Amino acid sequence: MKTTLLNLVLFLMAAFILITSVNAVFSQTIKPELSVAGFRLGDEETAKTTLQSYSPRYDNELKQPRYFFYNEYGTQVMAITAYSKERPFLVVGIEVFAVGESYRNKHYQMKGVNFFVSESGFFIGEKPSATSLIFAIPNVTGAKNVIKKLGTPEGDERLKKARTLRYRLTEVKELETREAQNKTVNFGAFTAQYRFVKNRLRRFSITVEATAKNL
Repeated sequence: MKTTLLNLVLFLMAAFILITSVNAVFSQTIKPELSVAGFRLGDEETAKTTLQSYSPRYDNELKQPRYFFYNEYGTQVMAITAYSKERPFLVVGIEVFAVGESYRNKHYQMKGVNFFVSESGFFIGEKPSATSLIFAIPNVTGAKNVIKKLGTPEGDERLKKARTLRYRLTEVKELETREAQNKTVNFGAFTAQYRFVKNRLRRFSITVEATAKNL
C-alpha cells in the first residue's frame, strides 16, 4: 500500500514538472506577432506607400509620428507609431482598440477593412462566422484563445472584470527588414499586450524597440 501511494506521488510530481517545463519552453519560443492589416513592425518601405498620403500626429511624449485609422464600420481604431519625425514611416508600434459613439476624434477610414486582425487571428469585438450564425455562439477573441496560440504570458493582470496579458521577447529573429540588413536600424525587445473586458478582447498592441543610426 505504501509503495503504491509513493509511486502515485512520484508520478504526480513528475507530471507537474514536465507540464511546467513544457510551458516554460513554449513561452520562450513563441512566434511574435509583428503585423496588423498589412503594416509590419520594422517595416519602412511598404508602410511608406500607404502612410505618405496621410498627415501624422505628434501628440505623444516622444514626439513620434502617429497615424490613426478607423475600420470600415467605425468601431475600431488602429494607431500606427513611427520611429521619429526624420523616419516617419518606420513602424515601431501598432495598437488597435474598440471605440464607441462618444469617440469623436477624427481619423482616416480604411475602406474595405472590416476588422483589424492580427496575424494570429486575434480581433476586437464580435466577428460574424458560420458557427455564430448557425448556433448563435458569439465569435470573439478571449484570453484563452491568446494563451493557446502564444503560450504562458509574462504578465497576467486581473482587475475586476478586466484582464491584461503581456508578452515580451528580448530578441526577435523573425524581425528581418531592409533597414536591419543594411544596418541602419537596430531592433531590440518586442512587447505585446492584450486587454480583455468580460473576457472579450478590447485592445491590443505590439511594439518593438528601435535605435536608428545616421539620423
